[in-house]
Amino acid sequence: MLPTVAAPGLSAAQAAARLAADGPNRLPPPPRPHPLRLLAAQMLHFFALMLWVAAALAVVAGMPTLAVAIVLVVLVNGAFSFAQEHRADRAAERLRDLMPVRATVRRDGRTQQVDAADLVVGDLVVLDAGDRVSADLTAQPDARVSVNESMLTGESAAVRKGPDDDLLAGTYVVEGAGSGLVRATGPRTRLAGIATVTQSARRPVSPLVHELHRVVRTVAIAAVSVGVTFFVVAAVLGRPLSDSFVLAIGVTVALVPEGLLPTVTLSLARAAQRMAGRRALVRHLEAVETLGATTFICTDKTGTLTLNQMAVVEVVTPAGTVQVLGEGYDPDGSLAGDPDALAAAAEAADTAARCAPDARVTHGDDGGWQPVGDPMLVALRCWPSAPVCPNRPPRCAATPSTRAPAAPPSSTPTACT
Repeated sequence: MLPTVAAPGLSAAQAAARLAADGPNRLPPPPRPHPLRLLAAQMLHFFALMLWVAAALAVVAGMPTLAVAIVLVVLVNGAFSFAQEHRADRAAERLRDLMPVRATVRRDGRTQQVDAADLVVGDLVVLDAGDRVSADLTAQPDARVSVNESMLTGESAAVRKGPDDDLLAGTYVVEGAGSGLVRATGPRTRLAGIATVTQSARRPVSPLVHELHRVVRTVAIAAVSVGVTFFVVAAVLGRPLSDSFVLAIGVTVALVPEGLLPTVTLSLARAAQRMAGRRALVRHLEAVETLGATTFICTDKTGTLTLNQMAVVEVVTPAGTVQVLGEGYDPDGSLAGDPDALAAAAEAADTAARCAPDARVTHGDDGGWQPVGDPMLVALRCWPSAPVCPNRPPRCAATPSTRAPAAPPSSTPTACT
């Protein structure tokens, strides 16, 4: 139910002028290194540098075939790693859109839909349950909403907002309706400030990279030590210094594990592919191994380990208990209980629906039912087989004990829409 907003809002001319002055309402894109720099990083990391040195020593030792083989290993491995991470990074960018596509505003004295990117300071935004806040707003006198701020605070519990309270971009309305006056857009929003702080953080070295560096140092020290030993022994035995040097180089190169780098890369790529099959996007290949090295995971529950959804599974009435059989918000469910209990449950369903007028479910992109509003209120309003689910029930009376007339029980599941 949309609120009644009396203020005329900005005119189209005013909105266009402010949009030209302030720019579109979009989050600033994160700084990205040039693709050639990313490709160079795959060719010049610590392990690859050891192989480049090995290739150079192979040329000095008169083993061009081995040198070419080592160079090809480095180039192919680097190109493969770059392609994998570049593709995952592009996919992550497509998933990073936090702003809604459309927003409802008052302009020229009428309510209309505009692109969220076209919001400007001074716009009067009309909010309803299920709407995502498109910019930093100041709640107006008609605003009586509950807002989910977990995007900013990590807390899943809805926060009540009233007149003059802040409504921040990236949050969404779970209950109620009202309007808000835009006070900041795009890079000037609180969400953009948080994004800037997180982008400035330096990513720590993963456990896999740390261990690979340790292996490379160990192998390099061992190879050089053995090579020097062979050089000294050959010189002591009277071999020419040139021959002793070539022997030392050959032994050193032979101790370098050229096949270890592509083996690690292919293993990580295979693991990333398997993770993608489970709907987990891996941007950096070494992150796959990091998850395996994790000892403790500290996380909240609602919306992370669970779906942030609730459902009625049992109704207790004076006439008996009714079991609600069904899956989530799917309307293909049923009620099980005595006839008297079913009649009492029908009355309870009608009352619950009237007490949660802003809660509803809609069809998601995957064809399933998605809740809009507070999870508990959605559960109360939309039982899988609720006998009564009016589309626009009147609001609850002042006292919670007020009941609506009982409705006859229905054997046909009815979905709330």
